[in-house]
Formats: sequence, structure tokens, C-alpha cells
Amino acid sequence: MKPLNIFFISVFAIYATLSKILFDKVYRTSNLIVDEEFHLPLGEEYCKFNFQVWDPKVTTLPGLYLISSILLGPLELCSTYWLRAVSLLFSCVNLILFYIIFSKITAGGWQKVFSALMMTLLPPLYFLAHIYYTDTVSLTTILLFIILHEKDYHYAASIVGFCSIICRQTNVVFVAIYGGKYILTELYGSWAQKSAPLRRAGRFPVKNLKAFLSDMLTKPLKSVAATTIQFWLNAACYISVLISFLIFLLINGGIVVGDRSSHQMSINVPQLFYFSLFCLVFGWPHFVGEVFNFLSFVKRHKLLILLGALLAFIAVHYNTVVHPYLLADNRHFMFYIWIRFYGKYWWFRYALIPIYMFSFYVIIKTLWDKKDVSFFILFTFGVSVLLISQSLLDLRYFFIPYIIIRFKMKNVDSAVFNVMLEFVTYVAMNLFTFNIFFTKTFYWSDSEYPQRIAW
Repeated sequence: MKPLNIFFISVFAIYATLSKILFDKVYRTSNLIVDEEFHLPLGEEYCKFNFQVWDPKVTTLPGLYLISSILLGPLELCSTYWLRAVSLLFSCVNLILFYIIFSKITAGGWQKVFSALMMTLLPPLYFLAHIYYTDTVSLTTILLFIILHEKDYHYAASIVGFCSIICRQTNVVFVAIYGGKYILTELYGSWAQKSAPLRRAGRFPVKNLKAFLSDMLTKPLKSVAATTIQFWLNAACYISVLISFLIFLLINGGIVVGDRSSHQMSINVPQLFYFSLFCLVFGWPHFVGEVFNFLSFVKRHKLLILLGALLAFIAVHYNTVVHPYLLADNRHFMFYIWIRFYGKYWWFRYALIPIYMFSFYVIIKTLWDKKDVSFFILFTFGVSVLLISQSLLDLRYFFIPYIIIRFKMKNVDSAVFNVMLEFVTYVAMNLFTFNIFFTKTFYWSDSEYPQRIAW
């Protein structure tokens, strides 16, 4: 066995062991955490193969509960402990999937292992690995979908993509992004009449974007004449998933399954700003090296920066949405961040505009590839629509987009140092947040159990 694989197995064993110890402590501390009051009863019923029960307060499809029934139902392990263990199990699976992905995109040896570990330890995500929420399982399906897609197993990828939507409806955006990238790059390859190896490379250079789009609109039949039957079969897999989702939207009357009055779609542009800040906070070691490049960019493009700042100011001033849930639940860190900064000081939300712009600069620079603009276009559009349409500020919306951006960060010169800083940051944040969870308690008048603060 290769030394690198032995090292990964050792890291995996340490992660699983320490996480299990922490998992047991979380279980002993609290048997019900925030939205688990909705998820746990349904998980228990599905685990007992009672699929007729539903809670109208639950907004997602029953993917988590179906997986729980498959894993735990035959063993009759339907208690809170084992339902939560589903999240811990899939967190360990995610570590393996992260390692597979980073092994393909990262040049370093041990750096691949630590990058995979860092994404698994992403503080808000890591906390959810110890409770019964949809996020950990949802991420597993998306990571597996990406791996299968990149290996050109498009049939299998579409099936996993469909399952990911069953876990969380918004995952349709990522299925559309990767499926759309495959379709665009293959159509471009046919249009440009490139050789088979170049088509498989999946390149879509920006210099030909205008001509390609023009021909696709004016001469569609001629543009796709060189495509193969295999391409259409692969494309049909992704398209069928998207059509199935559209049928669901029509039948359901919207993307949310339940509690629609509190989860209505809206236009909330500042969500993009909060996401950029999320990326900066959790990826700061990879961002800080771009400070001087950003300042140089500002000097060269003063008018562009001023226009961007003006638009951001207008969005913050006229479009800041404060969802009732954000101010009503003091069990979340975001509640305290909002009331102590955003809500307390009128100038605070404007003062962050330069920071937002810096973060956007790094994100765009990370994603931009003039030799292949397909992913940049689809990802930017898809994630923007996903985030802007959410009225509630919830960090869980940011997990998968940030992780995908993190996959694209390849600053080779400082990669080792960045990963180490990332490791120290995540460990410190996790120690802080779990310490708050274990030690800080308060009571609600309508509940006999102590409440605790979590992500």
C-alpha cells in the first residue's frame, strides 16, 4: 500500500474516532437540537417503514428519512442516537469523497489529505454532522454526483443527481450547472469540429463564445450536426432530471414542500454579499494573498470599482431583507451576529461593502478560466439565482457553493502554508462553537428543556 494511502487511512481513523467521542457528548448533552423537533419524529416513522406520516413544517423532500429507513429500518435502530449517527456516518463518507476529488485536482501529496479533512471540518458543516439534519447527506450525494460526472459516468451521475434533489430541492441547481457544462462543452466541440481528444477535454474558450452562441441561435441544426448519439443519450440523462424537477414544481406549486408562508421566494441581492463574506471568513488563508493584487486592480479600474460600490450600496440600502426567523430564534450564531452588528449599527452593513468587493474579486479570479468559460457562466448564474431567491439568511445555503469554489483554489506557491492556516482556523472555530454549545444554556418559557446555541 502506498504511504499516502496509509496516511489517509490514519487521518480517517483519527477523524472517525474523535468525531464519535464528540458525537456521544453532543447526544448526552441534548436529545433535541433546533429543527430536530421536526426531523427526528419523521425519521423515526420512516425508519419503522411508516411512509404515510408527514409534518407540514418540514420544507425538504424526504431523502434523509428514506436513507434512514434503508440503513436503520431492517436493524430496528430507530432511536435518536442512531438517527443522528446517519449524519456522522455520511460525514465520514464525505471525507473519503473529498479525498477522491482533491486527489484529482491537487498536485501535493499530504496536502490532498489535509484539504479533504478541512472541507469535512468546515465548522458549520461539521457541527451538523452530529445532529439529524439533511445537510450532511445532501452533500454526500452532490460530491458523488461530481465524481461520477467528472469520470464521464453520466448515467450514474444523473441518477445520483436525482437522489440529491430528493434530499434537498435546491441541489437541482448543481445538477443543472454540471449537466449544462457537459452539454455546452460537447456542443462547442462539435461546432468547432475539433478532434475527439479535444472534445473530451471539455474546453469552451471565451474568444469563441460570441460566434458559438450566434450560430447556435441562427443555425442550430448545422451547429449540432457533428454530435454523436452517445452525446444525446448522456445529455438526455441530465435533461430528464431537470424535466422531472419542473414537473414536481408544477404539481407541488413551488419548490418548498411545507411551511410556504415562512419560506417564500424573494429578491434578496445582499445574500450574495453574505455569501462572499462566508467565503472570506472560512477561506481567508486562500484570500489574504490576493490583497495587493486587488489593490492594484482597484487602481487600474477606478470607475468599475466605483460603479460596483454604488450598486452594492443601493442593494444594501433598498434590498436588505430581515426574515422573521432570523430575529426570532436566539439559538443560532447568526441571530447574535445580526443583532450585535448588522442590526445595531446602521453604518456596519455599508462599511462591509469594500470587503464584499474584495471577496468577489478573489472568487471571480478563482473561477475564471478564459480557456473554458462554461463553468464560470453556469456557476455564477445558477448560484446567484439560488441565493438571491432566499429571504432567510441561513449559512447552510452557502456550504456547497463554497466547497465547489474551494475545489478551484490552486495557489501552488503558498498551498502548503494555506492549508495549515486553514487547519488551525477550523480546529479553533470548532472548539469555540462546541464549547459554547456545551456550556451556554438558557430557557424558553414554552419549553422545559434547556436551549443551546448552535450554527
